[in-house]
Amino acid sequence: FWGIKQYETVKSHMQKKSKFLITGHPRFELLKPEYHYIYQQEVDAIKQKYNNFILINTNMSFGNNIKGDDFVRSNYIDRFEKVDQIINFDKKKLNSYKSLILNLAQKEKKIIVRPHPEEDKSFYKEAFKEYNNIYVIYEGSVIPWLLSADIMIHPDCTTALEYLFIGKRPISYLPKNYPEDLATKLPIHSSKCFTSEDKLIKYINNNSKLNDQLEKSKYPLLEEYFSYSKPTTELIVNQIDNLFDSYNNSGQNNLSIVEKAYLKLKSLKFLLLTNTPCTKLMKNKLKGLSFGVVKNIHASLYES
Repeated sequence: FWGIKQYETVKSHMQKKSKFLITGHPRFELLKPEYHYIYQQEVDAIKQKYNNFILINTNMSFGNNIKGDDFVRSNYIDRFEKVDQIINFDKKKLNSYKSLILNLAQKEKKIIVRPHPEEDKSFYKEAFKEYNNIYVIYEGSVIPWLLSADIMIHPDCTTALEYLFIGKRPISYLPKNYPEDLATKLPIHSSKCFTSEDKLIKYINNNSKLNDQLEKSKYPLLEEYFSYSKPTTELIVNQIDNLFDSYNNSGQNNLSIVEKAYLKLKSLKFLLLTNTPCTKLMKNKLKGLSFGVVKNIHASLYES
């Protein structure tokens, strides 16, 4: 489990509680200050190109989906009872962020807009095409962008938690009187929150120390949900190592012919259907996660 809160949520359904561990997640452990050097080369390149900038991470994948509203309804109706309300809420957020970004741009601030991977980027490119200080970018991992940004604004995006892990306080902006039951709560609880565009812009203009090192002890959610203090990778690797030894000793470490054939066919299907909407969406979501990226991170850790 990532944290004690997740464990408490599901423990009543466990038959053998001793088989579960609270470890945190390596994705978040890599955000701790001691690992920032892994991304330094990318951070230097971003800062050299864009210098000081406001990073805006959007989260409107239901109302601005790359595959449209009908896909969202058919794909998520079984998982989200209020799917139509979420679509409408996202469209309100979309319009609110368009207005906010345009007003920030008038202040001659440099803005990087990073859409959610399921979003249609063309909305932002069209809306801001006449501005040379607004850049719509979705490439690579979000982490170097978070490390490079002077300010990070989001509606209710999980990148807020990553920003907090890094040691910076995110800003959440949502439309006035937004439906709280439809918003993602943890990112909002981790942020300085605004529902007034004017107040947000005034706050940014009047605060020159938005990225002063924050006290993580004031954010117990980091420990409760993400086990901030635990040596996550070490715990997981040791557990996998123990399981691997047990599995080898059991003599049951070979896949059957049927299992091997199934996995081979599945990989071939993915390679052949490269231009379908689903695979395009999957590839977009997996940008920044490749063998090369993992290899580079491993090399940086090994060299340290």
